Order: sequence, then C-alpha cells, then structure tokens
Amino acid sequence: MTISELRLKSRDEEPVRRLELFTGAGRRREWLPEEKARIVAASYETAVSVSAVARRYALSPQQLFA
Repeated sequence: MTISELRLKSRDEEPVRRLELFTGAGRRREWLPEEKARIVAASYETAVSVSAVARRYALSPQQLFA
C-alpha cells in the first residue's frame, strides 16, 4: 500500500486531517546520576532561567520538573 492509497476516516466519517509517522530510533537518552544532578542544580541558579537550562541540554522545561 502506498501513501496515496491510504484513506483514513475518523469516527464522524470525515477524512483525517493530520497523520504523523515516526521512524527510526527515538530521542531517549540515558543520563548518569551525576549529570542529572548537575542539570537540575543548574536550573536552580538564580541567574539562569529554567528554560535556558532546558535549551542548553535539548530538554523541555517540563522534563526538569519531572
């Protein structure tokens, strides 16, 4: 089956408006406990925002609170 042959329908019989395909390996990373502690400590520094720390390590700010 090719993409052009693929016809998806929603429950309301309307065509699906968005289709996302994820291929390849995910972005799951394995951090050493020392690295995690250093990143979290950096997020508590008053001169730096949590968002800036998250961007530096390619994280979302929510990941620093989880």
